[in-house]
Amino acid sequence: MKHPLSYAHYPAVLSVSEARARGASDYDIRSGRGFPPATWGIRFDNSVSTEFPVPIWADEAWIAEAKLLMAIAHRHPGVVACRETAARLYGWPLPHSVGRDILHLGTSDTNKRIRRRGITLHRMRMLRSIEWLKLPVLSPLQVFSQLASVCSVESLVKIGDAAIGDWKSPPQFALATLAAHISETKHLRAKPKLEAAVDLIREGVDSPMETDLRLWAVSRNLPEPAVHPAVYCPTIDRTLHPDLGYPREKLALEYEGDHHRTSEYQWAADIDRVNALRAAGWTVIRVTKSTNRHQLERDIRQHLGLQ
Repeated sequence: MKHPLSYAHYPAVLSVSEARARGASDYDIRSGRGFPPATWGIRFDNSVSTEFPVPIWADEAWIAEAKLLMAIAHRHPGVVACRETAARLYGWPLPHSVGRDILHLGTSDTNKRIRRRGITLHRMRMLRSIEWLKLPVLSPLQVFSQLASVCSVESLVKIGDAAIGDWKSPPQFALATLAAHISETKHLRAKPKLEAAVDLIREGVDSPMETDLRLWAVSRNLPEPAVHPAVYCPTIDRTLHPDLGYPREKLALEYEGDHHRTSEYQWAADIDRVNALRAAGWTVIRVTKSTNRHQLERDIRQHLGLQ
């Protein structure tokens, strides 16, 4: 899957002294006229901009966080986005309980201090940074490890499925690489939680809703469904891959979000897809967020021949 980017024009970042060197008066600095404040001691120059790559799924909050990170990094070279901030920049599905009112930054400088409201600085003995869309961000493996302090095992699995998959962004690491990182890194916080999550992460998952459905099945002591099993459909001479399935019993679970209902093209494609799977001898159960899970469990158990 390709991940096209759009582009945003971010204003130039400069210090107050650099703004004065460009001709800003004390009034300009105090009022923010032409040089609006980004953070303490840092201004944006709206007359000069730079084109930055932005994911097509990025919203205004994502762009605002990216711009603030640029401003802080200009004043404090060497700091990187970490924890929840980095996860949002990567496009990972954080739980709703995680707020976005704090900018989380990492540094390897044990003497570094940033005492500003809305910013939390994390000092790290081992810091591996990358450039992500021209932004300084902690390496994905380290970010995933950090999230264990604020996420449940289920949330970590959802994030892991997205990070190794091809959902919003290209894969940030391989499952084997993540497993080795968790196993070999000493002094990881909540290591048992991370190990439990790694055991449940699967490759090829297309969305967090698929992860939720798979984990729900496991939580109900149902056999774990396969992710995107291959089903050859002779009526269309194609191999289809339902979201989840039990190949031996020929049972497919298809999760359908709102876009499946609101898009006329998607609705028609779904009908053709289900018809082809059924013609190939498969039973298809379509699942939405409003599906009665008790009935869903009964239907699955009945088809699998379970009590």
